[in-house]
Amino acid sequence: MDAVLLLHPRDVLYYAGTARPASLLVTSRAVSSSPGGASGTEAILFVRRGLPYAREEATVARVEPMRSFSDVTGAVEDLGLRDGVLGVELDVAPAQLIRRLEHAFAGWEVVDVSSLVLDQRAVKDEEEIEATRRAARAADAGHRRLPRAVKVGMTELALAAEVERAMRLAGHEGFQPLRHPGARGGGMLLMSGENLTVRGGHGLVVTGGGLSPGSPYGASRRLLEPGDLIVLDTGSTCEAYTADESRTFVVGEATAEQRALFGVTRDAEEAVLEAIRPGLSFADVYAVAEAVVEAGAERHFGPGSLTLPGFLGHGIGLELDEPPVLWPREEGLLREGMVLAVEVEVSAPGRGMMTKLEDTVVVRTGGCEVLTHAPRELVECDPGM
Repeated sequence: MDAVLLLHPRDVLYYAGTARPASLLVTSRAVSSSPGGASGTEAILFVRRGLPYAREEATVARVEPMRSFSDVTGAVEDLGLRDGVLGVELDVAPAQLIRRLEHAFAGWEVVDVSSLVLDQRAVKDEEEIEATRRAARAADAGHRRLPRAVKVGMTELALAAEVERAMRLAGHEGFQPLRHPGARGGGMLLMSGENLTVRGGHGLVVTGGGLSPGSPYGASRRLLEPGDLIVLDTGSTCEAYTADESRTFVVGEATAEQRALFGVTRDAEEAVLEAIRPGLSFADVYAVAEAVVEAGAERHFGPGSLTLPGFLGHGIGLELDEPPVLWPREEGLLREGMVLAVEVEVSAPGRGMMTKLEDTVVVRTGGCEVLTHAPRELVECDPGM
């Protein structure tokens, strides 16, 4: 590629330090058409709105106002580039925007730079990991609030609001960006009782019932009952970086069957956390958990009676849904510095039950570092009747 034009806000934030409405141009060949012109890389941030703030925040030296793509093409021509190969994030850029871009960059070949960007973003430095650690603490606050807030007869929605409040007070920035938001809005999944079997199609996991056909996932108006299992799958964002965490609770005292199902979930996650290290394939991460789940739980769940949703987690960072996906179809190896959401969801389809654990971890040389620290146990909640 002779130049890259980044349009996606989270990619611009990663390379240029600001999430203001902007596009980032990076060139990679001669930056002057004059004889003896210098060669190297030039970066220009073109800002559509919030220019004074973007100039304060930007980590690139050159920040310019932008009214249209003609501002960008003019700068490209000033750098001595009149044609070539232009990289753009085709995985998320709208078709209409790409048509405008191709018109503005007539004579250029537009190619996809998304895989390169996401590959660079996959390995985090210590500053990124520290921001994720702070996000994890905010997620922990929500999970610790839930058992203290549970009351028989309250709605899932009211309980979710208590959790959300605790997370916001702990620093959660209010939403978790998704690279592909058409799947669903980033946010809290809280499910109980029969809603633990609802897979609404927005992702592979259990999603809960939601409040309407327009938001068919997450907390519903279902009333909590004694003996209900509750799964809270939520995360938080601090300093732009996200953490993801899931825990399982029960209203009152857990039954032997509930404890057995959760025991399989915990054993599967512990096996995965023990196995994670650089060089392990994504498919092998999934296989570790699959072997534990396939064995079932003696006296309660026979071999083959329990299921995973087909994946075991995903990368996480500036967006909630980053590569890699931890499932058999994904090729590649874990690398030191990757941050993952290890997501173990075990269902007993014949019993209408599900339990879940999820933790945000960093791949380290000798294994993994767990960043989320809410209790990894089946939490029995005082029903407060």
